Amino acid sequence: MAKPLGQEDSHDRIQGAGRNVLLYTFSLLKTGEVHELNNEAWLRPTEKLIEALDTLFKVERQAVAFVVHEGIAQINSHALWLDRGSNDQAQELEQSLAKREAGGVIFLKKPREEQLRLFFSRFARFRAPPDAANQMTALQEDITAAGVEDLKLAPQPLRLEGVGQGVRGVASLWYYSKAVAGLNDLLRRVPVEVKAARRVAQELVDACAVEQDLLFALPLLGRERTPARRAVDAALMAAGFGRGLGLSAILCADLATIAALHASGTAYANPDPAEFTLDESAGVLAVRQLVEGSSFTPLLAQRVAAAIECALGPDRDGPPYLTDAPPPLLSSQLVALINLYIARVRGDGRPRESAMAVGLDLLRDPPKNIHPALVQVFVAVVGLLPVGTVVELNNGDLGVVADVEHLRGRNLYRKSPAPVSEPRKIFIERMRTEQGKVVPERRARVRLGDEGEAGEWAVRRTLVPGDDMQALVVRALVRQPATVMAQMGIR
Repeated sequence: MAKPLGQEDSHDRIQGAGRNVLLYTFSLLKTGEVHELNNEAWLRPTEKLIEALDTLFKVERQAVAFVVHEGIAQINSHALWLDRGSNDQAQELEQSLAKREAGGVIFLKKPREEQLRLFFSRFARFRAPPDAANQMTALQEDITAAGVEDLKLAPQPLRLEGVGQGVRGVASLWYYSKAVAGLNDLLRRVPVEVKAARRVAQELVDACAVEQDLLFALPLLGRERTPARRAVDAALMAAGFGRGLGLSAILCADLATIAALHASGTAYANPDPAEFTLDESAGVLAVRQLVEGSSFTPLLAQRVAAAIECALGPDRDGPPYLTDAPPPLLSSQLVALINLYIARVRGDGRPRESAMAVGLDLLRDPPKNIHPALVQVFVAVVGLLPVGTVVELNNGDLGVVADVEHLRGRNLYRKSPAPVSEPRKIFIERMRTEQGKVVPERRARVRLGDEGEAGEWAVRRTLVPGDDMQALVVRALVRQPATVMAQMGIR
């Protein structure tokens, strides 16, 4: 008698088989583009895909929906953990599906080999008639007419009911938690593994293309500030800053890498805890990267400079206590500004302040040794009402900024004029009325500037959320927590 699968065994099998479904679906799509149905190139990918699906049908005991949306690949409600190569395949596959207005493939039963060949051949070579109202519908009709019955196209996630539905928050929480876990490990290794840190930085750049507004809220929430989380917070805001300026993806990743490794000195053991504080030893020992690096490059110099200059602090009086410190590099100024902004909004070692109050104060009085123009761009990228801001609306309702349509998508790189100059749309999730009653969810979401109950929706004032409001903010940002947890593979 077969031994029943435990929860962890089931999860591991879904992850392994799911990644193979991605790999061989991608392979079959490419095969369909260049080979006829009788070519031997079909043999291996079809065999491997059937093998992976066989595993999934045994574990799931239902139809298998494979969906790719906003860089996240899912098997039914299970998000797949992908490496860099698989991420690239997922993105290319998503683009191919999007051209057909499709989100993925639903395997109704274990497919036969000839059915897979027919499906992917028709998919790759189909051209919709000019009068077709919907690409996916026209393609599905063509596939069905060809005799394919074991599998069919899945709609794009926002139109998919129940299975693999795209839910806001999944991508942000996924990439953020993955980056924190990765840097928590990397910042303990000596010598510093720059290539691994670069991969984390690149993933954060890619993540910003999906939900940059929500990602920017995560550094401002919660109380725990570990070296890994500080590094991730600085890296993702640096990546978003670069995107706002319209820099290339490579330059955005450079900024994110510099920010991610500005705390690299914490990886080295404090030589004398009685003599040096952790900040002092970390600020000085970051210089060891110059010796341990395989070659001296401008990026290495900027990383080390950022580590030292952030330790020096805005007044240039921190470790390593240089008597005549030179002006900081712009990349170092950016990291220092990000750390200062987060500390003030979160209230690290000081009273909390609202994001609007901090932003306006930075514009009025830029920090010492940080260029005013850099401050202006940073505040414009983050915004005075970033996601997670608690506000009181003009009708007295208590709400939370839940969505900011600005700096979205992968078309911002190398863009001129700078994308940060484009207008933004701000949406508020109303949580409670002035009388303390809960606002029904179907009526909760409003856009600033639209007509409302008391004229145009506007913010009367921003509030500094205490610990008692943290749960309110989280509820506003994650409206479907059970679905988010399921799509992240948390059971």
